[in-house]
Amino acid sequence: MFNLPNSSSEKVYTILELNNTVRGVIRSGFPEYIWVCGEIKDLRASKDRRHIYFDLIQKHPKANEIIAKVGVAIFQGRKPRIFKRIEETDGAFELKNDIEVKFLCEIDLYPKSGQYNLIVVDIDPVYTLGKFAQNRQKIIEELKRKGLVEKNKILPLPLVPLDIGLITSFGSAAYYDFISELKATGYGFKIFVFDAHMQGKLVQKEVREALEFFNNLTKKPDLIVITRGGGSSADLSWFDNKLIAYSIVASKFPVICGLGHEINTTITDLVAHTSLKTPTKVAQFLVEKIEAFLEQIEYFEKEIRDYSDSMIEKGKKNLRSTAIEFESAVLKYFRDHRSHLAESKINCLNFSRYIMNYKKREISDSLKFLKLSAGDFLKKNYQAINYAQEKINLLNPENILKRGYSITLKDSKALKDAASLSKGDIIKTVFFKGRAVSSVQSTEDAD
Repeated sequence: MFNLPNSSSEKVYTILELNNTVRGVIRSGFPEYIWVCGEIKDLRASKDRRHIYFDLIQKHPKANEIIAKVGVAIFQGRKPRIFKRIEETDGAFELKNDIEVKFLCEIDLYPKSGQYNLIVVDIDPVYTLGKFAQNRQKIIEELKRKGLVEKNKILPLPLVPLDIGLITSFGSAAYYDFISELKATGYGFKIFVFDAHMQGKLVQKEVREALEFFNNLTKKPDLIVITRGGGSSADLSWFDNKLIAYSIVASKFPVICGLGHEINTTITDLVAHTSLKTPTKVAQFLVEKIEAFLEQIEYFEKEIRDYSDSMIEKGKKNLRSTAIEFESAVLKYFRDHRSHLAESKINCLNFSRYIMNYKKREISDSLKFLKLSAGDFLKKNYQAINYAQEKINLLNPENILKRGYSITLKDSKALKDAASLSKGDIIKTVFFKGRAVSSVQSTEDAD
């Protein structure tokens, strides 16, 4: 149990008085400026864009978690000095999130909120550059340890890279330099452009999205180009990025970089298939690939033509040589076999005469036989014809009628039986000469 102080004799603070008192204690405890290091987070400008605010954080050395944080302000009056100090440093950088910095600060407490913060009065850019270098080297060593630096480099470049996936800021000088250089050649390049920021906090996100987009296209590009115009080392630092490097490593297509810097090499350059200095140099590299292919085609065409001409000429020589040898062989054959050929010729002629005489006799004998056979055949058939004529004459109805016979017709049909007639039927009787029509009075059956 404790005793409460006598309220009538003790000082009672208002919140503002308390905060001002704490502010005085802080200022008396830190009468001079102090150096503070930490990682920038939540970098932002004031509404009027005059001041810069952010947090400085400290992370656990073995875990990616924040263990301490303090608010920081760079007021308008201090900005020119700080930015000039950064720009004058070899390997200048840009204040941005996730970089480690070292500031000379004044500690202050804002009485209205009761929150203390740091007011920046100066910067040690060498410290940040050292951290940049350490972080950059750490990323490079990780990539090398995993064997990823060469992964995109071993992808084969197409012989004729005409379909290009271009990652750049659309409408920028880099874009026009690259496109104009390709158009001037008259070759059939097809450029598919992904508009992405080439500096600032959106670089990582948009460049990775672009790489993923081109790798998932149905119409696959021959290769991917990442290019930007010239700029400061600070602008280039956005490409010292671990996640962009891993996206390039994962690409199924060669990645060509032209980041517009003559001196520095970024991690993006390091893992790309080919790194060139400017957009124009990248375009020239692609044009040289096409020209090299065309030269190779022309070379092969000449080689094929020369080889064909050589083979034709060789064939002609062989043919002429063969013709001469054949002619010589024929002449030699006929010379060596002349007597045999003459004898063969006589034998052929004699055999031909024998065959012709034999065939003549055969035809003559056949003709005689044909004449004899034809006479007998005609005589035999003439007698048969006469016999048939006599038989026809005997069976001629007129000759039968001449002998007194007649033909009785009823309804134009010859009658053979009186039983087919009835009393009153009209019949017609045909004689050798003339006809008679009569009516049947009666009929009699044959006995």
